[in-house]
Amino acid sequence: MDFTGERYVPGIGGSIALEHEHRYRFCLDIVEGQRVLDIACGEGYGSALLASRAEKVWGVDIDRQAVDHANQTYKRDNLRFFFGSCSAIPLPDASVDVIVSFETIEHHDEHEEMIKEIRRLLRPGGALIISSPDKRFYSDERKFRNEFHVKELYREEFISLLKANFANVTEFGQRIAYGSALLLREGAGEIRSYGIACADPVNGLHNPIYQLAIASDDPAWAALGRGGIMEETVYRSEAIIERTLDAERTISKQRLELDELKEAAEEQVRELRLELDKAKEAAEEQVGELRLELNKVKLAAEEQVSELRLEFEQLRRNRRVGATFRRLVFHRSGKPRGWMRTLLLKDKKGTPRQHMRRILFKKNGTVRPSFARWYNGLLARRVTSNQEPMEYAAFLRKQMESGALATASTLHIVTTPHTEFIGEAIAASLQNTRLRVTRATDMPDGFGHDLYAVVAPQMFERLPPPDKRILVQMEQVSASHWVNGDYLARMRESLAVIDYSRENISALVGRGLPLKQIYYVPIRPLRRAGKLKEERDIDVLFYGAISSERRRRYINALAERVNLRVESDTFGPAMRDILDRTKIVVNVHFYENALLETTRLSEALSHGAQIVSEDSTDQADHSDFVGLVDFVPRDDVEAFIRKVEAVLAGWRAPIELPKDEGFSGMSFHVQRVLHGIGVLSLDELQRACAEMEMPSERLILSLPEQFKRYDFALANRLPGAVLFHGLRNIDGWKGCASSYKFLSSHALARGLSRLTIYEDDATFVPDAVKRLTAIEQELTARGDDWDIFSGLLSDLHTDASITGINIIRDEEFIDLDSVIGMVFGIYNRSALKTLADFSFDGDDSAKHTIDRYLERLPLRTVTVHPPLVGHAETFESTLWPVNNASMIPMIDASIARLGEKRKRFLRQRGRNDL
Repeated sequence: MDFTGERYVPGIGGSIALEHEHRYRFCLDIVEGQRVLDIACGEGYGSALLASRAEKVWGVDIDRQAVDHANQTYKRDNLRFFFGSCSAIPLPDASVDVIVSFETIEHHDEHEEMIKEIRRLLRPGGALIISSPDKRFYSDERKFRNEFHVKELYREEFISLLKANFANVTEFGQRIAYGSALLLREGAGEIRSYGIACADPVNGLHNPIYQLAIASDDPAWAALGRGGIMEETVYRSEAIIERTLDAERTISKQRLELDELKEAAEEQVRELRLELDKAKEAAEEQVGELRLELNKVKLAAEEQVSELRLEFEQLRRNRRVGATFRRLVFHRSGKPRGWMRTLLLKDKKGTPRQHMRRILFKKNGTVRPSFARWYNGLLARRVTSNQEPMEYAAFLRKQMESGALATASTLHIVTTPHTEFIGEAIAASLQNTRLRVTRATDMPDGFGHDLYAVVAPQMFERLPPPDKRILVQMEQVSASHWVNGDYLARMRESLAVIDYSRENISALVGRGLPLKQIYYVPIRPLRRAGKLKEERDIDVLFYGAISSERRRRYINALAERVNLRVESDTFGPAMRDILDRTKIVVNVHFYENALLETTRLSEALSHGAQIVSEDSTDQADHSDFVGLVDFVPRDDVEAFIRKVEAVLAGWRAPIELPKDEGFSGMSFHVQRVLHGIGVLSLDELQRACAEMEMPSERLILSLPEQFKRYDFALANRLPGAVLFHGLRNIDGWKGCASSYKFLSSHALARGLSRLTIYEDDATFVPDAVKRLTAIEQELTARGDDWDIFSGLLSDLHTDASITGINIIRDEEFIDLDSVIGMVFGIYNRSALKTLADFSFDGDDSAKHTIDRYLERLPLRTVTVHPPLVGHAETFESTLWPVNNASMIPMIDASIARLGEKRKRFLRQRGRNDL
């Protein structure tokens, strides 16, 4: 049937659908097993719904077309439709238990006659369920008139009519509402209605447009009527539908206007083409003239270049004038002087002049070493858009000051299918934080999340905006063709760049990426909940690209000796199922001298597979895999196969991973990144790491991204000392202070009585281990009668006082009331509490650093003469933009100042035993 506006037809949607269908569903519990009459049944959909629960249903309507339609459309054994008016219905007296009549009474003015007919048909104690619009809210307040309504009733009139004919009347209200439902999950409860502009609730529904009532002489019927909510998406509401129609009308109008504009534009194009042809002829004539002039200039330039090459070769051979030549060509920073840059490049984008390429590049196409740092940095700053490259420190500081990072609540991880494990591991690393993490293997159309982590970003055409994105770099930088100028530019425009390899980080910095932007995050196995599959039918598996000649050499040799399965293009659930069935995974490098494929190792271990792998050039950075992976020297195929055969012969069960990865694991490092860029506060980081064990009571504070300092500390560490990867901040001194506060708080929480922390540029005298043993014995003997032992007082205050000097165990101990310098310190529990209480009271690095904070406090300080440690001069400072060598005069002056105070102290006490 067509919808005319007089009666509802299923399928038209909007508010009218909700209103009509809700009323019939309201009746279902009431009509269960009853004989029911539906007055003004319309096209019959409601009667059919009632018939699904009732014993028998009659539908009556005054429209013969509607009755015919209903009989053809809704066929049930207990359902019948017939013609009749609401005041003359062809059924016997007392023949029905329940009469339903929705939105009927307002369509005529024979109200008393209709109620009289209803009373005739109802059996004694039967019920009427009737609805009608409230004239006040339906018509008056909306200034609306329904052309099909003859006589609408106000609420008082409606209820008065029913109460005059029935002993019990229960009222309900109905209207379409856009709002929020807050209801008991189970059981019945009172419903209250709130208006958005009204703080005080009302019982039931506020200002209903439709009134519905259950009327009967039997009060039991009322208990069967239950109010409720019938839901539908807001996008199918009449307001949205009307807005959509308006938009379609507007679009149609704009299309007509666009066609007219298009015709006018095409006419203008035709005219412009004629003018362009004329201009082209004139330009070609000018180009011919310019080419003649350009050839003359080119010949002259080539002559000059030849002369310069001769001079260059002579200068290069003459070693005595090499320094003079370098000063002539380069600034102290290594950047070529302006005249040389003009000679080499034809624009600011870094495009080399064709006739100067042999000076800038070697025959193999790589940049000559003299120009490499400058030119690679120039390429890294090139961006694919017209925007200038951003200055990272200023960019990140702006984002942190906006507060958007500190209040971020969602992080969406986007990976390629073959890096999905990385996304899973990052998500697991953040499960103890406030962030809600989601994952996908497709880049979303829009970027509505607060933050995004994109793994293998070079594989995606689009990326989230720079102020929301963290990029996870997975290429081997020195070998991959992906690491080009465009990729470096993408990395520069991000909140942070994560890399799994310290060698990669070194290469990226060499290519011009800011060190402050790069974070080391080791890829480690993921300990999954649940029991690993023990029955495994795949003996040996290799998975990954097989286009490398060296990999094929290993694979072919393995296939002759063991049951080998090779998967080169399988990802996602299918790959995870294969790993769950695998006993041994073999890892063979794609490149010669490659980095360790920690992603493959970690993913396979996470599924319980044992691993045989070649060792790698960066093996020292991956000690966490020792005991989990069987490593074989690179390029020894026979030794590799024998190891695989031995492991396979000894295989009994899936490998078990350690429960606590601690501060060397992936979780801490992912959280360290988010703390470094201002997403996680120090308190949040502390809570997330609360269950991690302290790796040692002797820690070396270092940044793995600072490869020279880190490797120096690794090679010169004291027995039992463990490198702790310090916290980061855009201001280095704040990251240092946060590290001490973090470690002190964690040591106290783990019940440590003291903690040794020294920095990665500390140097030790030859007998340092022996001296340190004596020092620690003396500190233990003192109990709580000291706060800090300092191995080097780097800038002793002039007002500092010596309170005692004693020779114990061949070591001269000096007690003071002041401390300065964090190069080497042993912190008693009292000092750990002091460090844990540190807070950033300002941004003045001359006043608010961690060592100046300690200097202002009356701490019981112990040191030794001569100092236990020194300070390496060759490194760049991680806190200040200076070289360590610039601090040597300050340290020397501090040692001399301590020596003078020592002499004065001994002289005043008449001591000559030292």
